[in-house]
Amino acid sequence: MKTGMDDFLNTHSVEDFASLPETEVTDEAIARNGNRQPYYIADDGSTYRWKDTKDGRYRVKLANFAAIISEETREDDGVEVTHSYKIAGYADKQFFPAIEVPAGQFGAMNWVTKWGTEAIIEPGSNNKDCMRHAIQILSRGRTRKTVCFTHTGWRYTDGQWIFLTSTGAIGKEGVNVRLSRENARYSLPLAPENEKEAIEASLSFLQIGKKEITYPLFAVTYLSPLTSLLNPPPNFISYVYGQTGTFKTTTTLLQLSHFGDFQSITSLSNFDDTGNSIEKKGFTLKDVLHVLDDYHPSFRRQDAQAKESLAQRAIRAYANRTARGRLNADTSDKGRHEPRGFLQITGEELVSLPSTQARTLVVEIEPGDIDKDKLTTIQDKMDLLPHAMTSFLLWVRDNIPEIQSGFPSRFRELREIAADAAGNGIHRKLPEQTAFLLYALELVGQWLMDKGIHSEDEAEAFVKEAFDIFNKLTDRQAQRIAEDDPVKKFFDILSALVLSNNAQFDHMQRQGVTRGGGDVIGYFDDEYTYLIPTPTWHAISRYSMQEGNHFPFKPRSLYKLLRAKDILIPYKNESTTPVKINGSLHRVIKIYGTYLNLNVTPVTEG
Repeated sequence: MKTGMDDFLNTHSVEDFASLPETEVTDEAIARNGNRQPYYIADDGSTYRWKDTKDGRYRVKLANFAAIISEETREDDGVEVTHSYKIAGYADKQFFPAIEVPAGQFGAMNWVTKWGTEAIIEPGSNNKDCMRHAIQILSRGRTRKTVCFTHTGWRYTDGQWIFLTSTGAIGKEGVNVRLSRENARYSLPLAPENEKEAIEASLSFLQIGKKEITYPLFAVTYLSPLTSLLNPPPNFISYVYGQTGTFKTTTTLLQLSHFGDFQSITSLSNFDDTGNSIEKKGFTLKDVLHVLDDYHPSFRRQDAQAKESLAQRAIRAYANRTARGRLNADTSDKGRHEPRGFLQITGEELVSLPSTQARTLVVEIEPGDIDKDKLTTIQDKMDLLPHAMTSFLLWVRDNIPEIQSGFPSRFRELREIAADAAGNGIHRKLPEQTAFLLYALELVGQWLMDKGIHSEDEAEAFVKEAFDIFNKLTDRQAQRIAEDDPVKKFFDILSALVLSNNAQFDHMQRQGVTRGGGDVIGYFDDEYTYLIPTPTWHAISRYSMQEGNHFPFKPRSLYKLLRAKDILIPYKNESTTPVKINGSLHRVIKIYGTYLNLNVTPVTEG
């Protein structure tokens, strides 16, 4: 007997399947059948249909095997529901391995080829269609129907909230969850064990290093499972960066261990993955922490740009809760894979993308910031961390109505408090980051009070300390945003090129009056600077490459920014202006001379 029928035999015996054949196909059997059944299975497993003619009823062989749909599974990803069949096969008193077939592919019968040459459908114009029909008819009463979810996180079903991981549903028994092998590591216990010890183990994360590191990462860990409950959802990602050996990955794994078995980086998303695979994973990993690991420098410009592009796509997707559209083969809309959890990136350096800086909570780890001994202590208790998270999730479940109704107003209050503390000129998204983190910690504080871990005073002090730390992080990020302003970078590079004699500007009227040295990339007079587009851009790109970077904006985008800031003087709504230089007409980028300050640079008289 062949193997592979375990799934069928879980609910059926060998005798159940063998009982499908009724008897040998004889004249007596034909007479007994009458009009009772359009199909017939012989003792050897062959499937027949009955054909009525004016001369009587005849048997027509369809296939040398019998098959039934042993299980019909409805897979629910939270956006769409798909069906699949598990098909059990039998021929000549032996079983074929069970096959899982998407419902949409069942009718074509091409899946039969997976059973090899021993499973044969007889030739004939409609035999495949009849065999399909026979399987469906013969499966009546023999098909187990199951529903399974294919994502993590919160679902409201049958009048109650449940939280899904690979182990099932926190809050309800008997719920099936099917995740890919790599995502199956998100596996929480359905009920907490050693609850107080587990919570204390989770809180010890705050002590493993500098508070500017542990407090925001702890807040991110407990904000993640709130993602889909909050309106609006978190609109930023966390970014942990530092040199190799600073324990940034180990620290991140401790965060992830609150959601399951994460003792190694195996199966974490990384920058060798495709954008589509990361997007799909972000969709599946609802209300949990998703880590994109190991952003590191690349010496090849093409590789560096690819990594930055991937990082930018991921950050924007999570911040905006959007995804690229997908089409079916018939060009119909296939649905989108919007991210539904929280993203954290780890790397050896920051992604130099000004457009994403305000969407990023940056946590820098330097050598010595993490206490190795304390890190080892909590690592010995990693198996307790999922129990702490389950405890928190059960508490959240019991308070979801209050959380959802109270969040909008409390979020606005916290955002205003954070904005006032940050002062004027701060990017509006930075106080929002603080508001989300503080709100998560306020809920954690309430949970700790209800569990008898913290007093009310201790919970308030906990949140107050976190607020002060988050304000410092906001100030640092505001400074990074200012330093990474592409316009500022552009003029900084131009100035550096002039001062290092790697680019030259000539005076428009005074022959022999120059600034810098080398190739001429523009001209100046007492009011304006005139940049020749192509050589200017080549010089900018060359300088950036020498510094191990690349300029993150294309010319058109930069010119648009210059125009928006009233630095570039357009000509008839165009970025370039026609100017006569040395008797010839050239199109240049005309800007106010004060931005490059060429007139205060020492003059070289020719």
